Amino acid sequence: MTSLLFLLFFFLFSAPSLCASQSLSLSQAKTVFRLRRILEFPPLLADWNKYTNLCYLPSSPSLRIVCSNNGITELTIVGNATSTTKTRLSPSFSTDSLFTTLSRLPTLTSVSLVSLGIWGPLPAKVHRLSSLTYLNLSSNHFSGPIPALISSMSALGTLDLSRNAYAGPLPPLDGLPSLAHLDLSFNNLSGSVPSSLLSSLPSLRFLDLSDNRFSGALPEHLSCSAELAYVDLSSNLLVGHLPSCVSTNTSGRVVLTSWNCLSLSPGDSKYQHPDSYCSKKKKPLAAILPPAGEQGGGRGGRSKSTLGVVLAIVGGVTGGVVLFGILVLFVFRRRSRQSSHCDSGTVKLHKPVLVPGKTSLQLSPRTPTDARHMSQAVRIGTLGLTSYRVFTLEEIEEVTNNFDPSNLISQGPQGQFYKGWLSDGSTAVVRCLKLKQKYTQQSLTHYMDVISKLRHLNVVSIFGHCIAGGRDNNTMFLVTEYVSNGTLRSHLTEWRKCEMLKWPQRVSAVIGVARGIQFLHTVTVPGIVGNDLKIENILLDETLTAKISNYNLPICSKNKSNKNGGESPFDTVEDGGLGSIHDLEHGEKEDVYQLGLILVEIITGKPAGTRRELDALKVELQDSLADGPTKLREITDPTICGTFAFDSLQTLVAVTLNCLATDQRERPSIDDILWNLQYSVQVQDGWNSSDSLSIHS
Repeated sequence: MTSLLFLLFFFLFSAPSLCASQSLSLSQAKTVFRLRRILEFPPLLADWNKYTNLCYLPSSPSLRIVCSNNGITELTIVGNATSTTKTRLSPSFSTDSLFTTLSRLPTLTSVSLVSLGIWGPLPAKVHRLSSLTYLNLSSNHFSGPIPALISSMSALGTLDLSRNAYAGPLPPLDGLPSLAHLDLSFNNLSGSVPSSLLSSLPSLRFLDLSDNRFSGALPEHLSCSAELAYVDLSSNLLVGHLPSCVSTNTSGRVVLTSWNCLSLSPGDSKYQHPDSYCSKKKKPLAAILPPAGEQGGGRGGRSKSTLGVVLAIVGGVTGGVVLFGILVLFVFRRRSRQSSHCDSGTVKLHKPVLVPGKTSLQLSPRTPTDARHMSQAVRIGTLGLTSYRVFTLEEIEEVTNNFDPSNLISQGPQGQFYKGWLSDGSTAVVRCLKLKQKYTQQSLTHYMDVISKLRHLNVVSIFGHCIAGGRDNNTMFLVTEYVSNGTLRSHLTEWRKCEMLKWPQRVSAVIGVARGIQFLHTVTVPGIVGNDLKIENILLDETLTAKISNYNLPICSKNKSNKNGGESPFDTVEDGGLGSIHDLEHGEKEDVYQLGLILVEIITGKPAGTRRELDALKVELQDSLADGPTKLREITDPTICGTFAFDSLQTLVAVTLNCLATDQRERPSIDDILWNLQYSVQVQDGWNSSDSLSIHS
């Protein structure tokens, strides 16, 4: 009995401490969920929700989260997008955002993000993960150099960057005294092998540099760490003799050196290339790789080299034929597009000819009749949204906590805006508007049918409404989505947020704004034009999807022809000439102009606050197109340096100047703008792909 009481007391007093050690702070939980979004919802993480206890998830080789003292200490996520496949995360993905978010988990000691389709450079801010003892980023699509600051991660014991596309020389790693396991195999690293790898890392036991482009000779009298047990230098371009400390005669040490150009004993030389092979391979235009079967051994270097030359010649001829075919196809498609404007579905876009200062975009002004037919692309943006519904006044009061003043977000000519919470726990905004007295229940019902269509991925969508006020129906409440991740302006100016908005993300945001404008112009008859498209009114959600807020509400037409204009049913909006054909065309072109102002700030990082500032920026952009890449790079926002393809940037600069044309007739239609923006994305995707390519044997 005494022992049972003792066990009971032990359990009661120890349980809180055990739970505390396994619980997770709210900030760290939010950070992990943000990681899930950045990694674009890997299948293993897709079922998580707000009730998921991250610290008690079952561990597996593919997913492991370990918690201690309210923080995550180990994070392992293994996907199925290996480096040998073409599966990558979307163009909007950013390695900067990934490692900025990881750095918000200061308790991490172990990180494994393997086969997740991650692409882009490894940012220098990886050194912020200073507590890491284990880092595995293998089998992804990382490219560019390995940052030198990685040497400041002094606690690191294991570093695995294998099977990526890293290029350039290997930085010194002298600052990693605890490093025991280093795997850099199957990359495109070049230059000489730092002698410090073998002599200045006292804890190093495992070193794999195979399947890279390391060249030159290792110092013959190099000393090695006493702990070194495994060295793989195979399939590089090394020449000369091996240091004595890595010879295969060394007791208990495994050394692999095949398929270099090393001077070894006669028995081992048959697994080496001739010196001429390595000297040719060091030249970019003579990079002829051996066939896959060559590494099986048993054939001389001469036959392998000859076969490589033959393959190179055949490949060159084939490439020339393909290039000629592409040029012919380009000319044919371009002529076809000039003779026909039929949309044949999704096609590869060709480079538009944009003349600075003179628009060459095909203008196609719409009439209200044309606006009756939304394109398929516009309709796709409306899919997957919450169903529209009619709320009761009691429900509206419950959502806003009886219109508690603490929930009031803003108040002005556009009405009152209250923050509230729906029954499912999601956050919403309730907008209160005063109705004009002359509208009957029937006319209001028809109007609300129009309102219910204002739901799109790239606008702040309306979820439902409530008409209250008794017989007079004098108040309308609109329930809209709540976007909490800040504005596009804040992501361009605040240093923490601007790290997440590199060039691909900026182009994606602009495309979102353009699609939102296209939707507003075509969702009703007449279209919703002349919107307040200031950059402060462009919101970004947690996935950096752009949403237009504070857009105009539809008007009520005075007659079927729409020629005499329309009016707003709300007291807060002036009628003027709303809905007339002239007003519609002017409003469309004004929205295009506002988009041009957004593009200026996206490209330069500078707001055009006054007319003089805008004119100065336009002159700079105009001159940059004429002066070439250097000038254009000088005026772009320094934050996006190194993240854009020049043709992609050049296309957007030309679109910007067309949107800001003084003569409204020279401004392009929103459809033509979208076409050019999508071309810019294709160019950027191609640049990202070519920048990440590496050739492995």
